[in-house]
Amino acid sequence: VEPFIGYNWSVLAGLLSLAASVWLGGRLPMPETARSSLVGPVALFMIFCGLFVIVSRRKAITQILGYIIMENGAYAFGVVLLEEIPVLVELGILMDAFVAVFVMGVAIYHIQREFDHVDVDQLDTLKG
Repeated sequence: VEPFIGYNWSVLAGLLSLAASVWLGGRLPMPETARSSLVGPVALFMIFCGLFVIVSRRKAITQILGYIIMENGAYAFGVVLLEEIPVLVELGILMDAFVAVFVMGVAIYHIQREFDHVDVDQLDTLKG
């Protein structure tokens, strides 16, 4: 996958983000309707891991996967904090995710067609 950061450092960063999310999740006041006290830390961990994948990977497709991970974490965090979610809000979030994935897929297709790769490092040649 050719990451910017090696696999050992990625595992270490994942462990540190897990510890940070458990610490932050323990300090946040959760509503009584939350079924588990670990839902908040798991949502924070997904957000942290998504951000890390976006920053630490070279290929645009893995960066898109990081964005999807981060968006799922944000949605899970919102579900924990809100007691009732109207159907309209859920459909808006679903539409946002669909449009984002669709637009990124089109962009990846055009980048790969034009440059025969999706390596972000080699896109620096576009600077004029």
